Amino acid sequence: MEQWTTQRIGDLATVFDGPHATPAKTKSGPWFLSISSLSEGRLDLTESAHVSEADFTKWTRRVTPEEGDLLFSYETRLGAAALMPPGVRGCLGRRMGLLRPHRKRVDERFLLYAYLGPEFQGEIKARAVRGATVDRIPIAEIANWPLRVPPLCHQRAIAEVLGALDDKMAVNERIAETANALAEALYVRDSAIEQGWRMIALSDCAKWLSGGTPKTSEPSYWDGDIPWISAASLKSAWLDDSERKVTRLGAENGTRLVPAGTIIFVVRGMSLTSEFRVGLTQREVAFGQDCKALIPHAGIDSVVLLLALRARTREILGLVDTAGHGTGRLGTDRIAKLRVRLPEGERATAFAETVRPLAQRASAVQNENRTLAALRDTLLPQLVTGKIRVKDAERVVEEATS
Repeated sequence: MEQWTTQRIGDLATVFDGPHATPAKTKSGPWFLSISSLSEGRLDLTESAHVSEADFTKWTRRVTPEEGDLLFSYETRLGAAALMPPGVRGCLGRRMGLLRPHRKRVDERFLLYAYLGPEFQGEIKARAVRGATVDRIPIAEIANWPLRVPPLCHQRAIAEVLGALDDKMAVNERIAETANALAEALYVRDSAIEQGWRMIALSDCAKWLSGGTPKTSEPSYWDGDIPWISAASLKSAWLDDSERKVTRLGAENGTRLVPAGTIIFVVRGMSLTSEFRVGLTQREVAFGQDCKALIPHAGIDSVVLLLALRARTREILGLVDTAGHGTGRLGTDRIAKLRVRLPEGERATAFAETVRPLAQRASAVQNENRTLAALRDTLLPQLVTGKIRVKDAERVVEEATS
């Protein structure tokens, strides 16, 4: 096995932090990279806001994030990190830090995987400053923290193995996006035909349900196996998992269960200021009070109704008003009156048979990504601590991605 050595973070990368303030948010412009932008080792811009060009100039006086920089949170969500991808123009938000790798000493992808690995996560837990409201990483000290690394060639080999899984997941995401886009295009094309289509109020399409949140202080309600869909976790058109899950007891106390084939959409949240989040359940789930659920009436296909809603995104966002702190709010009385175009009779059956395979394909690759992510998360701590040989991991990854 290659010789591993303990290095200072400061010998492997330069440490920066962002301004200790928050600029005014805008609907367009450079990205404001906040702690909500960090999701499972990747940069997720669906939770990110924009800033003006003037504020971008101010917020990048200290550092402008570049491709390959490691972005991390040094307050609240300690341990979260992601690499800055190509083609993204943004500035560091409050509570965000950045490691700029010295590429002659460390591979940037290995640095990310090592940061997310158990040894460095342990350092974060041990060295974090515990505050009255939030915990934080002492940003001035992180340069002196230790990180075990192998020679650069071995770092690259480890990064290539784990990166192959990430690359496969990225391909699957593009497949899902293509399938979704094709289904939406077919809806737009076919719904323009007068014959066999009708306009119907959304209130007459389905049974409407409200959700809720079980008491978070009751342990027996949480960490079960039933996904609990919230405004924050509703990020996919196909809903079968969530970071937070409830038990059967929790589902019976404070929330509501809905079956597969139910449409869930956000009616309150920051995301409504720029996007309409709506998805279709693939299994039984529970959902929170910031969402509404629609169980389509007999004769109305759930996938087709989902496409009809997504096609009206612009009009739906026009119904959103703003509550306190910039939170978007979509009144049920408003959206219930929205009229959508749906097929009927033989055309309804034929169109559903056309778009359902696309929906199933998108859902299938999403499920595959969950399996690949679990494999990556299993291999990552073994590889970045030298407990498993790269060749052994390569065989496992080759079987999973072939």
